[in-house]
Amino acid sequence: MESDSRPSFIVETPLHHFEIQAPIIDRLSRVICAGLGLPDYEVSWDFIDQDEMKTLNHQYRGKDQSTDVLSFPQEEWAEPLHFAPPQWPLPESHQDDDMPPQMLGDVIISPADALANAENIGNKLDRETAFLLVHGILHLCGHDHLQPEDEQRMIAEQQAIMAFLERAEQSPLWTGCCEVRG
Repeated sequence: MESDSRPSFIVETPLHHFEIQAPIIDRLSRVICAGLGLPDYEVSWDFIDQDEMKTLNHQYRGKDQSTDVLSFPQEEWAEPLHFAPPQWPLPESHQDDDMPPQMLGDVIISPADALANAENIGNKLDRETAFLLVHGILHLCGHDHLQPEDEQRMIAEQQAIMAFLERAEQSPLWTGCCEVRG
């Protein structure tokens, strides 16, 4: 699941500097994918500022504003995948070392929008960041929230995954994944 070989990196915005812990995001991605039955899949992720997010949101969704998360799937699923808590330790990948990993898709997160969400609902930034990663990966796995019944199914999946991440070993698994610096 490695998207960035650095242990951490900074996303700068006019108001804040966000420190992103790549190993924690990678681990979260791996756990989520394992629970969705995709231990051999890789998620490419990135964190960008609101200006870049606004550009992407306009280009791909026709909306001229920043958003908290965007997903770009590489697979199509006949039915949305469902989460079942993986066993510890996580299953070993069956990926052949000579072959590139299977790509599930890309998840792009705006930490500034994540912070605004977190403050609005009274959560910590690292929890909101994990939630947005979960939300984005579920979109990669065929979930959407356009129809009320689809939205309810997606909400239930998000709740199940977040509950698992909260009580998993070294819980919650998202601790320190994204922090405000300055």
